[in-house]
Amino acid sequence: MNLFNEDNFLHRFFLSAGGFIGLNLLWILTSIPVVTVGASTTALYYCTLKLHKDREISIWKCYWRSFRGNFFQATAVWLCLAAAGVCVWFEKAAVAEMPGAMSVLFTYVVWGIALALLVIALYVFPTIASFENKAGRLAVFALCFAARKPVYALCMAALTCLPMYFTMVDAQLFPIYFFVWIMCGFSLTAYGNSWFLWRLFRPYFEKEERTLSGIENESDQYVF
Repeated sequence: MNLFNEDNFLHRFFLSAGGFIGLNLLWILTSIPVVTVGASTTALYYCTLKLHKDREISIWKCYWRSFRGNFFQATAVWLCLAAAGVCVWFEKAAVAEMPGAMSVLFTYVVWGIALALLVIALYVFPTIASFENKAGRLAVFALCFAARKPVYALCMAALTCLPMYFTMVDAQLFPIYFFVWIMCGFSLTAYGNSWFLWRLFRPYFEKEERTLSGIENESDQYVF
């Protein structure tokens, strides 16, 4: 095996590893203001979905293209989700003070709302990255995508939440987990989720490619 051949496994591996590390660091840096988490997460999924779609991309160019192009819409959605999450948290505390059966009933209601918010949070930013429409409709589409393949939703929730759970509860291995998250944890999680998401989104892009045969789609977004 020629180690200097650009087509060999080692070259592709290190190129991919460097891409995931760079993408991870971009996401962390652009998420530091907190208010930009929505735009940075949308850009993260834009890149990981394009990796599944096109295999090889320019991480830097693709990331900033999506970050700038979807900034206002993704930020608005993120702020709404964050506000809703805070309301659910305070409502949970208020429900605990309710008497008897009333507390049980509203506990189910609160958990139902929390579950819906989790599903929207998992799907809405990849949906914004891939489709053009008003934010409200994209949130509805996110729920529809989740309902279409519930097993995919469960796998994505497990892939996203379980590593974070183990990171928080395992104090002994926390430094190792933390190092992995800093280096490539977020980008690999998004890439894993994008494996499921691309299978949901691909039919729309194949339809568009048939409709716009021979025309390059610069935005890489499907318009509903």
